[in-house]
Amino acid sequence: MAQELPPIINYGPNEYGAGNQNWMIARGDNKYFYFANSTGLLEYNGEKWNLYSVPNKTIVRSVKVIKDRIYTGAYMEAGYWERNEFGKLVYTSLVPDFQGTINDGEQFWQIETLNGVVIFRSFSGIYFYDPQEETLRKMDNPSGKPISGILKFENQIYFQLVEEGLFQLKNGKPELVIPQSQLNQMAIMHLFRRDGRLGFVSGNSEFYMWDGKNLEQIYKNITTKIKNPNILAGVNLPGGGMVLGTVGQGIYQIDDEGKIVNSFSQENILLNNTVLDLYRDESGNIWAGLDYGISMIELNSRFLTFQDNKGKIGSVYSSFETNGDLYLGTNQGLYLKRKNENDFQLVEGTNGQVWNIQEVDGKLYCGHNNGTFLIENGKAIKLSDRLGTWLVKEYNGDSFVQGHYNGLSFLKDKNTGITDIPMLEKFPHSSKYIEIEPDGSLWVSNEHKGVFHMKIDDSLRRIKEVDDYKFQEESGITSSIFKFNDTLYYSSKENIYQYNPGTNKFTPNNRINKLVCGIDRVSGRMLVKGENRLWGFANEGIFYIGLEQLTGNYQLNYIYVDQAFRNIANGYENISQLNDSEYLLGIANGYLRFSNTQSTEQKHEIKINEINVSALDSVSKPVAVNQEGSFHYKTNNINFQFSTPVYEKFQDVAYSYRLLGLSSVWSGWDHTSTASFKNLPFGDYNFEVKAKVGNQITPVASYSFQVNRPFYLSNLAIAIYISVFILFAILVHLLYKRRHKKLVEENERELKLKNLEAEKEIVKLRNEKLEQDMTNKNRELAVSTMSLIKKNEFLTSIKDRLKNKDESPEIRSVIKTIDKDINEEDNWKFFKKAFSNADKDFFKKIKSLHPDLTSNDLKLCAYLRLNLSSKELAPLLNISVKSVEIKRYRLRKKMNLDREVNLTDYILEI
Repeated sequence: MAQELPPIINYGPNEYGAGNQNWMIARGDNKYFYFANSTGLLEYNGEKWNLYSVPNKTIVRSVKVIKDRIYTGAYMEAGYWERNEFGKLVYTSLVPDFQGTINDGEQFWQIETLNGVVIFRSFSGIYFYDPQEETLRKMDNPSGKPISGILKFENQIYFQLVEEGLFQLKNGKPELVIPQSQLNQMAIMHLFRRDGRLGFVSGNSEFYMWDGKNLEQIYKNITTKIKNPNILAGVNLPGGGMVLGTVGQGIYQIDDEGKIVNSFSQENILLNNTVLDLYRDESGNIWAGLDYGISMIELNSRFLTFQDNKGKIGSVYSSFETNGDLYLGTNQGLYLKRKNENDFQLVEGTNGQVWNIQEVDGKLYCGHNNGTFLIENGKAIKLSDRLGTWLVKEYNGDSFVQGHYNGLSFLKDKNTGITDIPMLEKFPHSSKYIEIEPDGSLWVSNEHKGVFHMKIDDSLRRIKEVDDYKFQEESGITSSIFKFNDTLYYSSKENIYQYNPGTNKFTPNNRINKLVCGIDRVSGRMLVKGENRLWGFANEGIFYIGLEQLTGNYQLNYIYVDQAFRNIANGYENISQLNDSEYLLGIANGYLRFSNTQSTEQKHEIKINEINVSALDSVSKPVAVNQEGSFHYKTNNINFQFSTPVYEKFQDVAYSYRLLGLSSVWSGWDHTSTASFKNLPFGDYNFEVKAKVGNQITPVASYSFQVNRPFYLSNLAIAIYISVFILFAILVHLLYKRRHKKLVEENERELKLKNLEAEKEIVKLRNEKLEQDMTNKNRELAVSTMSLIKKNEFLTSIKDRLKNKDESPEIRSVIKTIDKDINEEDNWKFFKKAFSNADKDFFKKIKSLHPDLTSNDLKLCAYLRLNLSSKELAPLLNISVKSVEIKRYRLRKKMNLDREVNLTDYILEI
């Protein structure tokens, strides 16, 4: 139960999604594994399982990969699988090539290959298929006895005929190797060679050597020890060992001296104890096809694991090995496994949480939840009964300092024994990490308070001086202090600070912090172990920093053990050095023992396995993987499945990808082996993906594809759009030109109208001005006319008064002068000039209408134009009112006016 085993991975039916039984195992050149499963051919690429059923839906009993073909045998069925352009396997049956030689109910239990020929084996016969010639023939079997098995050994084919013996195929013909008289009823299950002799393992776990004449049984101790279980499978190991699969007892590893090295069973690790087939891959891993599931054993791993699946010892928090005795400090107590014992035993009195087990000054101390224990000869002696001891360190020659949950205390080693000194006063802080300077001062770290530097008085009970160093910007949870290369450091989860005595400060500017700044550490815990190696703990593994001897530079080395497997509480990670090259790592349910020798790195490749595309809310369809894709613009959802075949337990694969054309930025490293892109716009794309295994990054795998433009954005459509646009532009241009012309014409028309309106306005203004002028002139004319009238009336009145007096010569002279003035032609000329200025075209118009009018008639018309009454006209004409009426009458006659027409109105309307 305390067996340290190589790492083992189990795959159950629920995980791989197929039947329970796995009858045979094969591996392809692409590092994919194939299993003859009870429900079909099962394929595993390191990331995904695929199941393929044979046409008649029967159990697949055998499988063999030969070049690019996977050959399978089943009930009444044999054939091969090839990968199509979509990355899926397609089956071709060879049953028609058997030409009726298959017996009813025949099953093909084994497939082998030799010199390019595929060999199928059933109980009824052996069949040879030539892939080049595509021919199939059956081996002659005159005895007709069943063939119990074929075995390929040293590049030769052996087979056993029931009740006939062991035969070897030579030149296509059977040649007897061991006669039935020697074998009796033994079934040969595995062949091996020792000291140049042929050996075999029988079906009931017996080992025999054949010298050409007689059989010699060897390794009888093994047969006795394992009590003759049935053997169904075996593989030989380099160096002479072998691995055997049994019915009911699991797997045994046997060395070249006939000793059982390891046993793997359902009690400690396997899913099932019945092993149907074994296969050894190029990495030395052993794959086991079980009656229930599949198991893979890393025989060549640098790791040995002890897994406490039943919870007997618990999680390991500390470990120490001395003289072959291994101590484990766990959450359940301190356990010891003696060098020659096979199980761990609890050290009496140590029940409960153990934090530390360490050797100090030649003595073994145990830091426990209940105090401090001294361990001697596998027994625990309690030294300190204080609450919780984290660790014990040598302080000076005869004193030891203890870090407790609630402070510090000292132990004094006297001749009479070890004495526990009372607690250090005025320091109630948890003291998980302690470092001691040559001057006796102590450095103590506390997750909440920071780092204390203190000097202790000689009584070891009081503090003389103390300094407190705070790290305000950092969380102190899981922090630690340590000395490495004679330098003090403080480590948080985020940074590592170096103490500078010159400035009395901690600074993150140091070589170690630069070295680990890119590491995803799970805690701030750092441990110095062994040859001045500084160990740390990250999500993807553990690492150590060492000093290069020649350059003096720090060197970082990784050991990949994923945190998901370690799973110890953060801040309590632990590792111990067992010897020069071996370390022990405590984990949540046991421990890992590993060697520090560098293992040979394998070259890994990444492959895109499947590509599926779909339109929105439709079923996806596969596309060819090895040729560029061209997809309809609605089929713009694409999914990639890729893998890097890595099967080691403690190594996980991380992937990073990008889609050029969408983004040139690589995604973060992730363990998901698929990538999906939704609603891609049309364009050219190149999908690139790479894998990281440990610190190795694979070459990039890529796939180019195009999402076509929709028809309305195709080149033809764009050409049509351009043509339509040009025509539209021309049409718009013509319409614009026409419109422009129309607008110009309208503008011209409007301009003309505006000009006309302006001209009209001008004419109007002019007319208004003329009217105003005419009005003014008419007013002047009226004024002047009235003045003449008044003057003439005045003169006439004077003349009339003078006539009533005596007519003296002087009076007659005055009357004559008055008449002359009244009839003065100059008055008329003045009036006519003024009248013409006011109404210049009147005389022309009335003359044109009435050419017979005389100058006196025109004078009368002019006066009537002024709308003067007969009474007002009389003075102007120097005649009586009656005479005026006579003149008016005569004028009407000349104008031929009707009686109804008013003379004055007529003249005014001209």
